[in-house]
Amino acid sequence: MKDNKYTNELSVFAPYNFVGISEKVNKKDRIQPHNVIDGNLLDGKIEYEIEALTPICVEDGKGNFYRDCYGNLALPGSSVRGLVRGNVQILSCSSVADDIQNNHLMYRDIASKSGGYSSNRKIYADILGADQETFRGADGKTVRISVLRNVKAGYLRCAKGRYEIIPAVEDPIGNKKGEMNYYVLNERMIITSGFNGFKYLKNYKYRGHYLLQNMEDPQDPRRSFTRISKGPRVSYKGRPNRDYHPYFIPVSYQTKPDGSKVTGVDAPGKLALQGCLLSSGYMQQKKAIYLIPAMDKEAAGIPIPQESVDSFRRDYAARRNQVESMDKTFFALPKEGDGPKPVFYIEKGGRLYFGFTPRLRLFYNQDIFAGLPQAQKNAGLDYSKSLFGFTGDAGSYRGRLSFSDARAMGETEEGRERSVIPGEPKPTSFVNYLRPVKGPGVVSYNDTGHFLLRGVKQYWLKKGVFTPDYSRMKNKNVFSVLHPLDKGAKFEGKIRFENLTRRELGMVLWGLLLEENSNQNIGKGKPFGLGRIALRLKGLYLEEKEGLYGGDSLCLAPYREASGEAKALIAEAKEDMKAFLGHDVTEEPSIRDFLLMKDAAKIPPADRTRYMALEEYGQQRQDAIPLPDVEDVIKGQQLRASAPAGGQGNHGGQKNPSSQGYGKGQGYRKTR
Repeated sequence: MKDNKYTNELSVFAPYNFVGISEKVNKKDRIQPHNVIDGNLLDGKIEYEIEALTPICVEDGKGNFYRDCYGNLALPGSSVRGLVRGNVQILSCSSVADDIQNNHLMYRDIASKSGGYSSNRKIYADILGADQETFRGADGKTVRISVLRNVKAGYLRCAKGRYEIIPAVEDPIGNKKGEMNYYVLNERMIITSGFNGFKYLKNYKYRGHYLLQNMEDPQDPRRSFTRISKGPRVSYKGRPNRDYHPYFIPVSYQTKPDGSKVTGVDAPGKLALQGCLLSSGYMQQKKAIYLIPAMDKEAAGIPIPQESVDSFRRDYAARRNQVESMDKTFFALPKEGDGPKPVFYIEKGGRLYFGFTPRLRLFYNQDIFAGLPQAQKNAGLDYSKSLFGFTGDAGSYRGRLSFSDARAMGETEEGRERSVIPGEPKPTSFVNYLRPVKGPGVVSYNDTGHFLLRGVKQYWLKKGVFTPDYSRMKNKNVFSVLHPLDKGAKFEGKIRFENLTRRELGMVLWGLLLEENSNQNIGKGKPFGLGRIALRLKGLYLEEKEGLYGGDSLCLAPYREASGEAKALIAEAKEDMKAFLGHDVTEEPSIRDFLLMKDAAKIPPADRTRYMALEEYGQQRQDAIPLPDVEDVIKGQQLRASAPAGGQGNHGGQKNPSSQGYGKGQGYRKTR
């Protein structure tokens, strides 16, 4: 991933970047009532035209291009409203807090490589109590296995909408240290011993699939695994059972008298002790199965806070498409009425962590809102809310803007069908989503008081459309088929407004049109170059209130054409922002970066705004290289021009363009 001609920072790519979140919020003291006719306020309509500069795809939710109620191809008014509202939020320094889904994100950090960002790894290992113990195998050779001293096992259930964990009974587990109350069975030892005491695991099938993750060599069980020595470390590579799926099943078992070792597993009721056998998702060279003793029916349940339940559900929903198991319910919370489900958990530092594998995903120390500037939190009424309206616990207000659908005009041609893997960056990618409060570097949600959110996500404009090379992708279920209209398609729409000041109308026009050389993007496929548009003003019409409400006769011409005033109105809005900020609005970092990303003359080369391949993203995480700032990406255009051909990168050969944990969602944004 490293180039010869420029720094590692400029070797990190993404089809998106962030514009900063303002540390000052442009608040409003009052909302404008709808039932007042004020001659000093403006009513009227804006007519605009959108031209697709690349193929454009705005779907109807059923895979087809959107059509209005008359069957005409169109851009939904809600899509245009969302575009303009997002622009106005940035340009007016309004709060973005209401658009952010706040929760505690989750992570797992078990990498053993050196370098990169190690803080999370240390915290993770400390919370789990990660350690190693040495055992002697059936072949007489020693094996070191990991021990998680703080992880306990129990059973998760939902009762009356609330979740709780019932601990497992405390078996006299030999060599027990810390909180461990479950057994770890080693597949290698079971197979190489000829399934002595464990014939049940060899013969029983769960939903038609054998229980083991590794296959037995029928000629000689001892040859089922290959010994791999890497210096002092020894591991064993097995023959993977590709038909394996995660499971948990009731079993009976027996141990040595001192409880130091499980000596047999069989069907429920066959042996002295009862419990549950659990094996999670397949991993290369993984050979552990977990045996959890029966539920302790005398123990009090440990309640799980609702916030933790909600955060767990959101985390699972974001990762659902990445879960290998065909039975995706294995990693989901049980529903009301389901039987108890085996679970692993940790109680430490006043917090409760839980999951379905001992190396469970932990909640970060801080929630997302911890990275918001203080002024953004509980900002109340701001510029954007006063224009577009709001709803919440404190009440609601209907906005003063109404967006109609923008209907397609003239001949429209369907572009070629495109199969892509839709992606949205996830805020768990802290190397991209967070920045330190001071100085350069990488921070995570565990760095209390030291991180800020990078900002509001924006997709880079692209000069054309490209489709990555998915030839190596085996899972065809992750593809979405897009049916765009070809470039050149044009749409016309209207925005009606009421009771706006001149400066507010100027802000709406600025949010719609941006600067003279600006392009914008809309719809699906933005990471691949779809949906780049030019947006132009067709007409601005102001109501003649005196004629409508002050005359004695019927007014036949309620509007006057005012398109020539648009630039002056936008200038007034900018002056208003200059007074608020104390300096030229275009010098405000967040607004400057936003307009740079929309500048049609400064579109970076596509190879600087693509998804990174899986191995590239892994290197970024390993080396802790943050996403470059907006200006750095644009400057990279000049550096790229002089770089050797070998450093150009490529669009193809991606194992998974969703390598940053992309899934459905809107990054930090709430789903509406």
